[in-house]
Amino acid sequence: MHNNGREWASQDQQSQQSQQAWQVQHQAQSPAPGRHGDATAPAHGDAPAQAPASTIKINNRALHKYDRMPAGKQTAIWQADPGADGNRLAYVHVPHDAPKRGRTARPPFTVTGPNGELLCSVQPAGGGVYDVYGGDGAALGRITRSRGRLLPWPRRVRWTVQAGGAPVGQSLTGTVGTGKGWTAMVLLSPLYFVAWAIMAAQGLVLLLIGEKDEAKKEAAWELEPPSRTQWRAAGDPEVAIDYRIGGVYRLASPRLDQRLAYAQAVLHVWDRG
Repeated sequence: MHNNGREWASQDQQSQQSQQAWQVQHQAQSPAPGRHGDATAPAHGDAPAQAPASTIKINNRALHKYDRMPAGKQTAIWQADPGADGNRLAYVHVPHDAPKRGRTARPPFTVTGPNGELLCSVQPAGGGVYDVYGGDGAALGRITRSRGRLLPWPRRVRWTVQAGGAPVGQSLTGTVGTGKGWTAMVLLSPLYFVAWAIMAAQGLVLLLIGEKDEAKKEAAWELEPPSRTQWRAAGDPEVAIDYRIGGVYRLASPRLDQRLAYAQAVLHVWDRG
């Protein structure tokens, strides 16, 4: 346990050093930071092809099955605003032969507009770090996933959106799950395990009598960890991205760069399933 604590602390330090080095490297390529450290400011390069949507939705199951997707079919980013629910805003393209390396090394992917125009590409840089580029190849920003840990003190999974050239302290940060949500989960987990044991026994009986489909339904129920995530700049009460449940993201700031928001939403919802 203590070795894991030291290992995670070392990884955190390496991630911070890597992010600072990347910030220095790309600082000259990006405009001056805005209110949200330019994670919410329009970046240079090609602009998104469609008007900004305030709410988007992504199907996380499709992302996990990218290697089994039929030819020509891609995961869609939907508009979930009232009156526009169901409009396709963009598509996520993941190579079918891309290896699955876990939560801290998602494969590279691209996001295209409804007419096929390239909005952005996302490249893993290792250790939960992803670099985001515009359709013209210009650096838009960096997204980092910092893993949760128990030692030396508990910490939840944390996502950081860093626009190119913006100071590290002005990035958007979102912590997965609220403190109340995790507390409730810990307190209710004993009841869950009792319920799970009962349902597992029922599923076994159904399997023995040949009701395979019903047995799968009994075994499918599982305890979902808290997933509420809100991204905001340090010291700023305004929420830039708000995730509640079901793959729905509210893009609360009108200055939010849609391409960075799409990339972060894809990585985050990929992490949930």
